[in-house]
Amino acid sequence: MNMWTAIALISVAGIIAGIFSDKGKRKNNAQADKELKALHARIDALENELRDRVETLERIVTNPKEDLKRQFDHLDKVS
Repeated sequence: MNMWTAIALISVAGIIAGIFSDKGKRKNNAQADKELKALHARIDALENELRDRVETLERIVTNPKEDLKRQFDHLDKVS
């Protein structure tokens, strides 16, 4: 085997190794994408839940009846 044949074989082996490496990376990327989508869905669900809770708290705080209750409770504690 001469030098040029060895260089050609090494080059072909490198190309084939690169192809298999890319396939492995794509498979891992697909799994990572799936996990990332699941995380995004979970974050969106948590965000919606937190928005609902904040809206409820805002309604309670801005409700005049609740404010009146707090004032009466405060007066009861003071007296």
